Amino acid sequence: MFSFIREISSLVAVAALLVPALAAPAAGVISAPPDVSIDKIIYGGTGCPRDSAYVNLASDKQSFTAYFGRFTAFINTDSIRDARKFCQLSLAVNVPAGWQFTVVQTSFTGYANLGPNVVATHTSTAYFAGSTDEQSFSTPIYGPTDRDFSIQSTSIVGTGGWSPCGTQSLLNIKSELRLSGDGYGAIRETKATGNVSRIYALQWRTC
Repeated sequence: MFSFIREISSLVAVAALLVPALAAPAAGVISAPPDVSIDKIIYGGTGCPRDSAYVNLASDKQSFTAYFGRFTAFINTDSIRDARKFCQLSLAVNVPAGWQFTVVQTSFTGYANLGPNVVATHTSTAYFAGSTDEQSFSTPIYGPTDRDFSIQSTSIVGTGGWSPCGTQSLLNIKSELRLSGDGYGAIRETKATGNVSRIYALQWRTC
């Protein structure tokens, strides 16, 4: 069961200003239809307890940003159970008649402080409800390190992973932070500087 359901009446924000390369459509990319909205987010998991996550849709509808305020995994000799944190996030996206979208690129940012012999693994999986087209993106970060990180993936929905045509779409995003090895370490999905956690770039087409 999800721990929290949050109704959102309007999600127009500044994601385009934060990462222009993702938010601005490239040459030849179809502009998004004007009547796109996210009416509801549902989330839950050890990495996103109540009141710790929210989503903003960019004003040009070419991206949305997901924020996770408490998505942190850590490991030391006494905290094995905290070495894996997960979150499932579902977005109800309203799409006007004759349109559909897919996720074409994702930017992950965070902070890792890892000792020697410790590995942090960042995994994200996305799929539309009712679709078998599910694809994961996973990246390891090796210790020793103490730094902010930025990871940019290509499509994590996969080829052909388009939303249903002209209707409300439920986009599911599963996330995991995992630490392994002997020693100490921590990884979180918010940079030490407090920047955004994730930006999902969208592509639109008529159908």
